[in-house]
Amino acid sequence: MRLAGREALHRSAVHLVRGTVPTISELLLHSPISRTYLLPEADGPLPGAQVLTEAGVSVVAIPDCGHNIMLDNPEVFAGATAAALAA
Repeated sequence: MRLAGREALHRSAVHLVRGTVPTISELLLHSPISRTYLLPEADGPLPGAQVLTEAGVSVVAIPDCGHNIMLDNPEVFAGATAAALAA
């Protein structure tokens, strides 16, 4: 982000705060397709994980990563993504 322009960061932040209709959570909970939610294992248990799993969403913790799962642990990310797509 340190290389991004200030205007671009501002626009991105404004749109992230604004959100979407329906919300990302609503789309994830009510989508008719197979869904998997990947999160960093170090974040600990996901608040609301039970709601997701009850809605049929697989919640998968990925070790040795931070926010950028696919950059921090690409091998495990690729494996988890392949497993999700195969399900």
